[in-house]
Amino acid sequence: MIRRSLLTVIAIQTIPIFVLFFVSQPEASGRWGGGGGYSREGTASRGEFSSGRASSESAGSGSREQERGSTEQTRSGNQENRQSTTSKNQEQRQQTTESQTGTRQQGANSRETSRQTDGQNAQQSHQTNEQNVQQSHQTNQQSAEQSRQSYGQNAQQSRQNYGQNAEQSRQSYGQNAEQSRQNFANNYGSSGSSGAWSGGASPGNWGGYYAGMATAGAAGLAIGATVPKLPLESTPIVAQGNPYYYSGGVYYAPQGSNYAVVPPPRGAVIPSIPDSCITVSGPGGTLNYANGVFYQPGSNGYKIVEPPPGILITSLPKGAVTVTVNTVKYLEFGGVWYQPFYSGSDVIYQTVSNPTG
Repeated sequence: MIRRSLLTVIAIQTIPIFVLFFVSQPEASGRWGGGGGYSREGTASRGEFSSGRASSESAGSGSREQERGSTEQTRSGNQENRQSTTSKNQEQRQQTTESQTGTRQQGANSRETSRQTDGQNAQQSHQTNEQNVQQSHQTNQQSAEQSRQSYGQNAQQSRQNYGQNAEQSRQSYGQNAEQSRQNFANNYGSSGSSGAWSGGASPGNWGGYYAGMATAGAAGLAIGATVPKLPLESTPIVAQGNPYYYSGGVYYAPQGSNYAVVPPPRGAVIPSIPDSCITVSGPGGTLNYANGVFYQPGSNGYKIVEPPPGILITSLPKGAVTVTVNTVKYLEFGGVWYQPFYSGSDVIYQTVSNPTG
């Protein structure tokens, strides 16, 4: 477009130049002559040489024709140039349009390829992430399962070891306790009885003593029953030079290879007294009493003693025996004698000396 405009401007400016040239050329020839011209002096000035004027007119007419031909030729050239320029511009526009269309198509293809590539990459990345998450989940599950199995195996092994150690400890403790009891019996048992219980430390009637005790250790036991082994936490005690064992409110005495259940031996000191004990008072001071047995507190524990006369109690074991001496009614249990009397509507039992002497 710019090229065609420039050619049009140049052609328009050239046309007046050619016109002025051809118009001014005959006038110059008539004024100065020369070159085949005719002078106006003499016969020429009077018009006697008409052929010269006609010649000049003919020359001017030829010049104008030539000028018109040149102008026409110039106009035709300009037209051809404009057509050529238009044709070239159309070709350039078409090429530009085709090029732009190709560029747009290439851009569209490139964008489509890029979208497809991005989509494939995103899909691949998503699949990879899912695979990684799945793999991580499986790995975590396997690790957790292995940890649980290891923990279970370790716990099982620990329980087994603890059980074995505890069993060995119990066996060792039982063996040591048995050996200690045997040594105790050998050291404190009388030579005549080989450490066996003779019953001298527990005089009197003890019927139903353990039946009246509300302790787990005494359940189902009766005086004279034997057991092959002592409870693990038995305490060795001594009464009147004889060995005994105390555990859970029950007293044992060695009898051969077994152990016999015996009444509470007087003179024995035990570390604790039954929970059912009550405090009683009398002329001899304050004592503890439970189920027909009197305990005297001391620095080393509680000593089983014979109560002095004058102690008042409100109940006796069911195994107490009624004895009448010189028409007087008495009750005896565990070698202790009681005389009943009424206090209002209640029966009270008072300790007395042995009425049989």
